[in-house]
Amino acid sequence: MKVALKFCGGCDPTYDRIELVRQVKEIAADSIQWLTPAEFGYEAILLVCGCEKACPASEMVHASLLIVTHHEPSPDRVVARLLEKGKNNADQD
Repeated sequence: MKVALKFCGGCDPTYDRIELVRQVKEIAADSIQWLTPAEFGYEAILLVCGCEKACPASEMVHASLLIVTHHEPSPDRVVARLLEKGKNNADQD
């Protein structure tokens, strides 16, 4: 599965967004190929935000946008949610 990764501006310096993504990538291993939103061919977007406002979300139009904030329970749950989005996209084809 191909996922575009985007970060918010980081207005909450107490939330380590980089560490969350490191853990997500470790758990996802080879099941997810990471791209940027500027690249083409991704099936979902992971938007990692420090707060509920999720400022960049208004700029991102994609059926499989997953917004993760400091309230997200665990990196393994993030991976599961992304893979589910990929599965749902494949079922729609």
